[in-house]
Amino acid sequence: MTKLLLRVHVWLVVTVVPLLVRLVDLETLLKLTTPRRPWRLYRGLSCEAIDLAVGRRLRRPRHMKRRACLRRGVALYHFLRLAGQPAVLRIGAWPAGRDRGRLHAHCWVTVNGRVVDAVAADLPPGVLVCYPGPDG
Repeated sequence: MTKLLLRVHVWLVVTVVPLLVRLVDLETLLKLTTPRRPWRLYRGLSCEAIDLAVGRRLRRPRHMKRRACLRRGVALYHFLRLAGQPAVLRIGAWPAGRDRGRLHAHCWVTVNGRVVDAVAADLPPGVLVCYPGPDG
């Protein structure tokens, strides 16, 4: 039952994230997706199970194709927090010049210093944002 609830909840959140990205700034987006109290709604589900549910929903994104990592990262962060995990959302960048002089950024999630996102293979050398703060 918990996994079915997670799949429906993931579908709803991932559908709303592109709208929120257009309407609010990053700080507000992160505050909205951070549970206000220590919820344990998905307690017992592993980080991998949550990553799999989010990844399954985002297999073929229709919106935010260029910023798919942000959409995935925000959703992963939200659901890992609902599972009681100390998730940290990170945004990093490579120096300009890697992609025709444009700054290229990437978003990923860590729990206890370990990367959770199965898609995050090539991480940037510079971290610009750690929300809510650096983890151990």
